Amino acid sequence: MGQTPKIEKFGERLLKGIGASSGIVMGKVCVHTDVLGHVREETIREEEIPSEIVRLKESASLVRERLRTDRSRVLQETNRSDADIFSTQIALLEDSQFLNGVKSRIAEERVNAQIALIQELDKYKTIFSRIEDPYLRERVVDLRDIGRRLVELLVGPEDLDCPFDEPVVVAALELTPSDTVRFKPGRVLAFVTEQGGKESHAAILARSMGISAVVGVHGLLSRVKKGDFLIVDGNMGIVIVNPPQEVVENYRRLNAQFRDRRHQMEELIPVSARTRDGTSIKLMANGGNLADIEFALHYQAEGIGLFRTELPFMTRESFPSEQEQLELYRKVCEKMDGKEVVIRTLDFGGDKLLPGHAKEKNPFLGYRSTRIFLDETDLFEDQLRAILQADTCRRLKLLFPFVSSIGEIQKIKTILQKVKRDLKREGRPFSESVPVGVMIEIPSAAILADRILREVDFVSIGTNDLIQYTLAVDRDNDLVSHLYETLNPAVIWLIKHVVDAGVQAGKPVSICGEVAGDPRYTSLLIGLGLRELSVNAVSILDIKEALRRISLREAQTLAETILPLSTAEEVEKVLQSAEKRRGR
Repeated sequence: MGQTPKIEKFGERLLKGIGASSGIVMGKVCVHTDVLGHVREETIREEEIPSEIVRLKESASLVRERLRTDRSRVLQETNRSDADIFSTQIALLEDSQFLNGVKSRIAEERVNAQIALIQELDKYKTIFSRIEDPYLRERVVDLRDIGRRLVELLVGPEDLDCPFDEPVVVAALELTPSDTVRFKPGRVLAFVTEQGGKESHAAILARSMGISAVVGVHGLLSRVKKGDFLIVDGNMGIVIVNPPQEVVENYRRLNAQFRDRRHQMEELIPVSARTRDGTSIKLMANGGNLADIEFALHYQAEGIGLFRTELPFMTRESFPSEQEQLELYRKVCEKMDGKEVVIRTLDFGGDKLLPGHAKEKNPFLGYRSTRIFLDETDLFEDQLRAILQADTCRRLKLLFPFVSSIGEIQKIKTILQKVKRDLKREGRPFSESVPVGVMIEIPSAAILADRILREVDFVSIGTNDLIQYTLAVDRDNDLVSHLYETLNPAVIWLIKHVVDAGVQAGKPVSICGEVAGDPRYTSLLIGLGLRELSVNAVSILDIKEALRRISLREAQTLAETILPLSTAEEVEKVLQSAEKRRGR
């Protein structure tokens, strides 16, 4: 492929963000206004409270019907996995907890329905903004989308700041799934937003609809105005405002090359994940709701290597019951139709606040995850009971996060055995032989991997936390985030140590952090001995392509070269050199 022009020379014309949907697009910009930012607060009299609540209920009913219509439209135009994004929103709208919170605000604070909605949404936004996990952090957008639809019905819709008389690039503070699905094919070329991440539903829909997107562009709306000409590079995650003609011509050539490559990538969906010389790699998908399961099936993942269970807990004031959890886990199992599913127990604390618990001074080193649920055993047992009873496919595995010692594992196993005895005594059908594994994301667990593997059936390396704890770096702290080095030799050594322990014990070792889904690191991971990767479903094709370009021996030689190195910079240079030799 051709090379993107040197971006430094564009100066203030260059805006940097996150490439959320690949492709290169050029066109004039129009600005999307957000109805949530234009609502006036009005107090209401006590006798008006019932009628205001009725307005809310009627709007909710109509929004539910429109969501079903959007789901049907997407189902016809793309695929089932994208349509299930709206199924998720329908489920959220039917969850009485959210609307009950709005009704309470109307009654207690005597404000109109639209303001009560916005205040309730702000509460959720505050909760979710503390979450480090990008997947979970983006789920608040589903609620904002529902809220925006409701407000539009209550006060009237806002529109784009330009007519659709020609194909345009849409610029916005944030776009929701409902915004994206209303984009008419051929009329919206791309979108650029100040907020949002790569795993937002709007970004996922953009990828499936072939709309290029760059998100997280700070200061976007103060830098562009209606009618500006933009180049949107979803591959590099950059936007160029009013570029010179020679740059436009160069990008036109790049765009033609990219379209050819994207078509070729789709052909990899049915192809097995294996290296150039035929070494098979088990390529699994990460997920956290039923829509993710559909994506995993679409991209033909071999199973679910990490199913996060936090989301249903974080969007409610009270915990889901054992029965509610059982229904969710059983649906996941049934949808995967005999494929392996690894369910991770709750990973609360740190960046995922546990409802009812006070914020800590240093939450990442405090009361979180397994540490909480070894104390809150009732909650822990409810989840274990649900998972064990959900194993109708006989392919479920249990994964416990944030384990730091052998003693914790032994306590977990004791509780698990108690739950099994209780289920047996109650005469409930359940799986007695569910494999048990732990996350390796704390250095102490990585160092003791050989002993941990005597206690469990498998382990999964969570690189996000492993890097953070190994280097003592909070990556959300701007003062030290530059020290968060994915390729730090200490991290690479720990991964290799865990993999070797798995080989010695004859037990599986997988990797499920962000590193696993980045094709730049695929050859190194295979060379270190990993044979099972769990990634976001949309990354599966990229990883398959990376695997097809390497042989096992090349990967092993690369790892042997990298392991003795002393700095992340040295590791990066070796990886870049290897990529050049392969002609990428």
